[in-house]
Amino acid sequence: MKSKALSIIVAFSALIAGLVILVAHPDLTWHDQQRLGQIAISVLSFAGVFLLRYPRVVVVNPVWLWPAVSVLVIGALSAAFASHPWWAATEVALLVACIGISAFVFRLMREYGDRADLVLGSILRLLLAGMVFQFYVSFVSALAHAELFFSPWSLLYGFSNVRFEGQFLTIAVPLLGGTLCMPKDSSVRYPRRLDFFLMLSLASMVFVAGTRGTIAAWLAVSIMFWGLKEGARNTAKRMFLVMALGFVLAWLVLQTVSWVTGQPADYRFAGEQVFGLSAREILWQHAWAKIVEFPWFGVGPMHFASLGNPVGSHPHQSLLQIASEWGLPVFFMIMATVAVWLFKVFAEVRSGDAKMGAGLRWVLLFAVLSSMVQSMVDGVLVMPYPQLWLAITVGWCSARCLPRVQGGEKRIPGWLPLVLWGVANLLLIAVAVKSYPDLVGAAEYCGGGPRFWCNGRI
Repeated sequence: MKSKALSIIVAFSALIAGLVILVAHPDLTWHDQQRLGQIAISVLSFAGVFLLRYPRVVVVNPVWLWPAVSVLVIGALSAAFASHPWWAATEVALLVACIGISAFVFRLMREYGDRADLVLGSILRLLLAGMVFQFYVSFVSALAHAELFFSPWSLLYGFSNVRFEGQFLTIAVPLLGGTLCMPKDSSVRYPRRLDFFLMLSLASMVFVAGTRGTIAAWLAVSIMFWGLKEGARNTAKRMFLVMALGFVLAWLVLQTVSWVTGQPADYRFAGEQVFGLSAREILWQHAWAKIVEFPWFGVGPMHFASLGNPVGSHPHQSLLQIASEWGLPVFFMIMATVAVWLFKVFAEVRSGDAKMGAGLRWVLLFAVLSSMVQSMVDGVLVMPYPQLWLAITVGWCSARCLPRVQGGEKRIPGWLPLVLWGVANLLLIAVAVKSYPDLVGAAEYCGGGPRFWCNGRI
């Protein structure tokens, strides 16, 4: 009975994850409906945890426990001192919800092993296949309606700004390099060529969108992986090939449309537009000024959006975002925790290079590292859909790549994290209900760059 209920929860979560980027709500922006979907998936994940034999006492590695507690305590203090405590508390609740989703995926993977890999891998492929199908339908439609105005972005769908799609694809495309583990008694043989076709098509969509941060992140991680051996180098080779062919395919798509319609099709990666900071230096200078002014607690979670910067509502740089909004103590704790996580994961993946599932472990690490690199120049930690998939992938990667706790663990009451997550979900639901009337009919254009909702300001 519990297994069936858990399957229903996973199915509903997958359905929501697909609907929020493939089917437009008539009265909501893409960004806002994705935020609502993210909240719904957090609530479903919360319910799913109860079906995974949740223990009365949770065993936690102190390496993760104490920084998490410290970040939440200092974050609560920062929120209390902020000019808009309600929105600051919402950002803290969002962090807890993302950690909760990640923990649910972690438990799911540890509980069901290869079956969970197969299910999540299949869900991801169905989702990406839908995006690719829409891309080619839009391409054919553009050729068939040469009289209509054409823009490269008209080939893409599902996001208020197609660069947010790139942030998601930064994580998703490398994961297609991991082989689906079919049951031993299954007669089904998954066609790996389909994975490569999806990777190539999605990479071309990134080039059409002009998401430089995605390509820069893939290049940086691929170069690092190239210096290693076996699985890491194979992953790098695959990504280099996908990027090269994706560049060519995107150029061919745009040239074909331009030739048929007689309209110019601007290809961002074929000109000088590929270089430059796009006014990010203004945001970075503003964030640095706030770090100097408020070093201990920052301006408050989410509160860069309250500063009225004309360029954007977030710094477009994760380190500056954390330090300027949450303060330097939180910044250093998060950096130390991430460094330890990467060290442990990297050591485990390298030591298991000859073991079963090594390819999946390498692509999981590649996806997480790529998202981290892109967050240095983009709002990966701000947009709802990239946030959702980063949480899922970190949980998946942790389950497959982190060694199990062996000695020195701390035991905490099982109800404590559940209460914290439950309160966070209740706060997010309250924000959604309170804000919904203002979201209906709002303009799709997100002026100033969005934070929680598409309006982007608090």
